Amino acid sequence: MRLLFNTAACLLFIGLVLGSCNKKTSTTLSPTAVDSLKSVFQDINSNLETTWDEMIQDDNDKLDNLRRILQEVEYSGNYNRLKLDSLKKDIDQLAEVRYDQQTMSDSELINIYDSMTNEVMGEVTVFTTQLEQFEQYPIMGQLLQEAFEADDRVLRYRIQYDRLAKEYNSFIETHEQDMKALARKSDLQPKPLFELQN
Repeated sequence: MRLLFNTAACLLFIGLVLGSCNKKTSTTLSPTAVDSLKSVFQDINSNLETTWDEMIQDDNDKLDNLRRILQEVEYSGNYNRLKLDSLKKDIDQLAEVRYDQQTMSDSELINIYDSMTNEVMGEVTVFTTQLEQFEQYPIMGQLLQEAFEADDRVLRYRIQYDRLAKEYNSFIETHEQDMKALARKSDLQPKPLFELQN
């Protein structure tokens, strides 16, 4: 995980500095406390964004691998053109309907994307592995494996993202009043999570 040890240390320091203050009550902070508060916020936010970017990169890699598999099928010269064209469109549609950091607040959108992803990956797998020439093109199998490995990494990144988002949400709630002077209002909104909320 990418959360740095010094971030935890800074959190402890700020907790000691502000421990006697009610979290909803604004207090005048010393310059040192202000700097520490800002540093911790930036670290959490940076780790959150890095995790998101890496997750999306893996998701993009997965889609790219699926497209490359179909390219290899075309190179092989013996396939169902209508089915291949249909799969190409399905892959492109995945990229269009994918959630972002705002729309992921709608859990149904995530479910739809995941369901479509599983269906497309399954269809590409069946379509490719049933080709007579599949064994003659080992790159097809390699790309399939890489696509599924990227998909697994996306799921692990979601867990990591949720952990950091919870830390972010807790931080801005705890330091709500003090953070108003240190960050834009748009940066102080709670982050939605992948996991379902009760």
